[in-house]
Amino acid sequence: MDELVIGADLGGTSTRLTVATTAGSRPATVEGAGGNPTTHGVERAAAELSSAARRALSGLDPAAVAAVVIGVAGRATLDDKRAADIFAGALAAAGVTARPVFVGDAEVAFCSATPAPDGTVLLAGTGAMAVRIRDRRTTTTSDGLGWLLGDEGSAYWLGREAVRAAIAAIGGTGPATTLVEAVSARLLDTAPGEVLDEGSAGSVQRRRSALIRAVAARPPIQLAALAPLVVEAEAAGDAVAAAICDDAAARLVRLVGDVRGPAEADPLVLNGGVVRAQDAPVGRRVRRLIAERFAGEVLTAADGIAGAAWLAVRDIRPQWSGERLAQVHALLTAPAPRH
Repeated sequence: MDELVIGADLGGTSTRLTVATTAGSRPATVEGAGGNPTTHGVERAAAELSSAARRALSGLDPAAVAAVVIGVAGRATLDDKRAADIFAGALAAAGVTARPVFVGDAEVAFCSATPAPDGTVLLAGTGAMAVRIRDRRTTTTSDGLGWLLGDEGSAYWLGREAVRAAIAAIGGTGPATTLVEAVSARLLDTAPGEVLDEGSAGSVQRRRSALIRAVAARPPIQLAALAPLVVEAEAAGDAVAAAICDDAAARLVRLVGDVRGPAEADPLVLNGGVVRAQDAPVGRRVRRLIAERFAGEVLTAADGIAGAAWLAVRDIRPQWSGERLAQVHALLTAPAPRH
């Protein structure tokens, strides 16, 4: 009988887990509440992983799980032995005795797209970073510094630039943009068109101040929720939104240049909501700039939990040929049913 493996992703908004076989099938994939230990704390995150494992293994033998690989953003938390032990104990409570291996989200993203050992990953979602991959592990990282120090070109950065552009337009220091109304409607609950009414200098200052206060009253990372406003404005032909997208793409591609030489032929994997879709405003620009500057195939990441499951298979089948592992990779990264 084929042994079982588990691949999981501990995200800030969801915990995702798949049970796979060494033959490449995925009998169960489940999703639960947020399980990132940095965001939610180790105990809560471990409890969510345990719950997901119990549901995924319903009808299966937990003792048959021979390896567990878990992808997690900010995995440094799990370098602490106490934290790692809590997660191992949570899995043991679900009947899984295999000790989990923790890897970064860049590594599972890379391995979801290709079985190749080396390459580059550009992650651009809520945050942003570029990562050099060697032997399927991170060796060099550019950015990934969080909202305060970096994450340039990310959804957070796009949302922040949208607010900055709206404030500049209101105060007359920047060009007119539909982002004024869109951002104000989202942050101030204004009626459509209300913010665009002509008014006195005092009225302009009050609108400007209201936006500043509204942003300051929220956790900074919530600016990422405003990124779709830039996408919508760009699609409608707004020149300011287009310039923001141009800038975001240029910044992201500079991150790639920090970790990748122009002649490298290894795969370059894109992942994250800002760049994943080829027709997305920033994703479209990023692909064009990458084609102009870098060699190598550009791939889009598949499901990260499939990449984690494949790494788990590799861990317990090191003697298998590259061709056989590539076949398993193709099976695991095919779309799987969700329960």
